[in-house]
Amino acid sequence: MFGIVEFMNPFFLALRELHYRWKSGLVFVLVVASVTGALAYFSVNDASFQKEIGRNVRDIGSNVVILPSAVDQYSYHLEGGYSEITMDANLVSKLIEHRASLNHLIPMLERRAKCSTGDRQSIGRVVGLSASIAMPDRPKAPMQRSIPAGELQLGSELARELGVERDAKAQVTIAGEVYKVQRVNRSSGTWQDSAAFIDLVSAQEIFELPERISRIEAIECTSEQCEASGLQSSVILNNEIEKITDKASFLRKEEMAEARLSVRSVSRENFLVLQNVLWVFLGFTVLGLAILNSLSRKSEIGVLQAVGYGRYRIAALFLVRSLLLAGMGAAVGVTVGMLVSVEQANDLFVMTGQKSSLDWNAAMTIGGVAFLLAVLGGCMPALWAAGENPADLIGRDS
Repeated sequence: MFGIVEFMNPFFLALRELHYRWKSGLVFVLVVASVTGALAYFSVNDASFQKEIGRNVRDIGSNVVILPSAVDQYSYHLEGGYSEITMDANLVSKLIEHRASLNHLIPMLERRAKCSTGDRQSIGRVVGLSASIAMPDRPKAPMQRSIPAGELQLGSELARELGVERDAKAQVTIAGEVYKVQRVNRSSGTWQDSAAFIDLVSAQEIFELPERISRIEAIECTSEQCEASGLQSSVILNNEIEKITDKASFLRKEEMAEARLSVRSVSRENFLVLQNVLWVFLGFTVLGLAILNSLSRKSEIGVLQAVGYGRYRIAALFLVRSLLLAGMGAAVGVTVGMLVSVEQANDLFVMTGQKSSLDWNAAMTIGGVAFLLAVLGGCMPALWAAGENPADLIGRDS
């Protein structure tokens, strides 16, 4: 039994009981540590996980194209998304000023022009673009980085036409200006494979079109809100642009927009389902182990009553035991879960620079809930059993 001494308080009695029943206590700690560790692993890095998903979804590409209103969209598509009609570059500033439901705006100016290197030349699609411009108070990590003046990036097919190898040092002449090849892009299977990309200001200079752009590519920021409210994102964006200018219209890439929304929604929903399952499992685990310990030892509760322990002192004994075990299990589980989560950030969060963003509130909540469940699971059954006749409790196991 417990080796009961009358003057021993519940804390020391619980420690002595754990010393003799260390195997069952170890099982309790390991089970609680496993569940809290899994919950901590998925919870404390929730913000980093969502940020990584957002960054990957962002890199699917722009899903909104803003064109000059004079562009005929049928002809635009017939030409493979190309038009020589331009609009005022100041539209970017207006969109930012009016806080349009967009982000990562990329103004572009493009022309078909002769590109040459050495004795080889070819007509390519020369695209001048700037670094992506983030809206105030919206994610600012660049979707498109700036291309240094005097350098260019070659599409894979244009590079092949010009005889430029991927890692070779080369120079390309466009409209009399010489550009150093910064890199040859990997094949994308789109018009970009036949393009040369340079800085926007450089393109405006060589094509003599100062402060003019062909289009603005961007990412819409209304899909999730529209999904919840039942509104159409295209209607909202169209109304916003009409209020800002009558010199532009927009084209929404529906499939890309839906794919972006679907990936974010499904990822978030699956993550929440997993977290909820782990929370429920944590509840059943701690409550179940604590209740099982109390109910399986009714005869010992009867002996404690027979030697003068009151029901609340008995309940305190089981409470202390449950708290000690749940506390150790939660501390070990949360600590290990957080350490593993931080370590895994190097492999999982590639797009966000392998950075983890730990949520200490989540860690404290997990530990606090484990303690609360231990209180309920340890006290209630013990109080119930301690209210019965000691002879009945002892006699049931005899």
